[in-house]
Formats: sequence, C-alpha cells, structure tokens
Amino acid sequence: MTLDEKIEKLKQIKDENLIWLIYIFLIFLCFYSNKYEKNYILFENNHDKKRYKELTILIFSIALIIYLYFFYDSYKGIKNLKATDSQKKKDLSNLNLLGSTLILISGLIFLYIAITDTDLEVEVAFS
Repeated sequence: MTLDEKIEKLKQIKDENLIWLIYIFLIFLCFYSNKYEKNYILFENNHDKKRYKELTILIFSIALIIYLYFFYDSYKGIKNLKATDSQKKKDLSNLNLLGSTLILISGLIFLYIAITDTDLEVEVAFS
C-alpha cells in the first residue's frame, strides 16, 4: 500500500467514525420519536402525530445522506480499481457498489413512505 493509499484509508476511517457517532445520535432520536408515536396512539393527539412524523422524516433524511456517502465511497472504489488489481478485489468492489446501491434505494423508499404516510398506517423502521 502506497503512502497516498494509507492516507486515503485513514481519512476514510475517520469519516466512518463520524458516521458511527451520527448513527448513535439517530438511535436516540428514534427513541425520542417513538415517545411521540406512543403518545399519539394512546391519546390521539395531533401535535404528537405531527412531531413524530417530522422526526421520522428527519431520521430518514439523515440516514439517506449517510447512504449517499457510502454509495459514493463504493463508486470511488470502482473508479480507483487498477488493471493490476486481483479479480477478487474487482468482484468484491462491484458487490460493494451493488449493496450500497440497494441500501440507497431502500433509504429513498423509506423516506418516501415517511413523507407520504399522513395517517401513520405503516411502521417504518430505521435499519
């Protein structure tokens, strides 16, 4: 591994550590939004419903940004492949991009559900 590759890999690890912190924040935000959902179910308070919906949209919007980062990182990995790289590395890089693409698509779908489900008929789970 060249010095430039090591520096790039260390930067990537630093970015991923920040993403893990954001995930921890999102988990706490999910607990907080569930409080509003529970109150809405119990008391049918429209303020709680509105607050839950806003938080859910925020959660999935932040998650989508994270998914975009991983998609872009996977895409960069494909673009940086060299002809001399092993076939295994090429195959795994392509699978990584495929997985990142599917996660990005699922994030878009979940955000769409969160935005359009005005009656809270579908339970969308942050995963």
